Amino acid sequence: MTAVGQRLGPVIHDAAVRAPDGHAFRRRVLELLGDQVPFDAACLATTEPHSMLPTSLTTVGYQGTDVYAAVLDIEYGVQPEPGRFVTMRDRPVPVQTHREATGDRPRSSRFYADVLAPQGLEHEVRMIFRGSDRLAWGACTLARSGPEFTDDESAALAAVLTDVADGLRGTLFRDAAPAVPAGAGGPAVVVVGRDGTIETWSDAARDYLERLGWGPAGVPESAVPAVVLAGWLRRSGRLSDAWRVRTLDGRWVLVRGGLLPDGGTGRVVLTFEPASVSALAPLLATAYHLTRREREVLGHLLADRTREEIARALFLSPYTVQDHLKSIYAKTGTTGRRGLVSLVVREECFPRLGGGLGMDGWFAGPSGRTSPGRTDQ
Repeated sequence: MTAVGQRLGPVIHDAAVRAPDGHAFRRRVLELLGDQVPFDAACLATTEPHSMLPTSLTTVGYQGTDVYAAVLDIEYGVQPEPGRFVTMRDRPVPVQTHREATGDRPRSSRFYADVLAPQGLEHEVRMIFRGSDRLAWGACTLARSGPEFTDDESAALAAVLTDVADGLRGTLFRDAAPAVPAGAGGPAVVVVGRDGTIETWSDAARDYLERLGWGPAGVPESAVPAVVLAGWLRRSGRLSDAWRVRTLDGRWVLVRGGLLPDGGTGRVVLTFEPASVSALAPLLATAYHLTRREREVLGHLLADRTREEIARALFLSPYTVQDHLKSIYAKTGTTGRRGLVSLVVREECFPRLGGGLGMDGWFAGPSGRTSPGRTDQ
């Protein structure tokens, strides 16, 4: 580990422990990185570790709204562009300057013409935060007007990638956001055209998208998350899929998407709803490093099944199930079923959502609904 990593790693770890929520931790990370590698603008996102799709986003320094649309199309559009995050995920050290990505021709790129130059920026370095579990929990770009990012600065960033990633994972389900005012009700539906334009969106969907905080309120760039997910679905070759994203006020949202059966036009319909336990359980299991068998036990546990019922369902002895339960409790820092349910449902995943949320009949009843609104930008 470099001297920077030895000095900054414990500070990042302490910031992750002290941060009231993920948004505050991301802000603190950018401050700490800026002390080592000065920048004029930055973007830091948490990512779903397998798809690399953003689940939340924090930006500083970028002016205007056109930059959001440009970055979206460059990163997720049809035309291949150098330096996309997806091309970096398997690099031994996932840090790369824009000059490296473009083969020493940075000004020839669309990214320079459409993003850097209009913002008065000249250079960029980007990184993927890969954790001690080797999963990608976040991604970040730093940009400045000059001078170029040096090899020493890239090495300084590389030294703390794991520390930041583990912090992002550790704050993933932490929430200290205040209650938000009620917004529009009704169905939350968006239709995205083949060219990435929003053909229609309901008031409730607009509220959800603005609360994700990926662009200023009341402008088309607020729809960036919808366009990202629609583009990902088209490129995946699937007919439908579902994703988890998090709002600035700490709510997890389930987004379902599907290609419309209208002659292959590529139009995508998206719906937004508060995420249920069943939707978040896989992400939580990954974040807490549960094994495949522990994930199976967790699912049955959240369905309020007894140890004996879990044993019969999984063809295990009750004693083996108990061993798995002890391991789950140890990894999640809980002391029993009630503490685990509190972690998953009340304290972390669904603060202030109300009762009735659950899976397989556990906590059955009328579902509480997130109150759309906006609290931070």
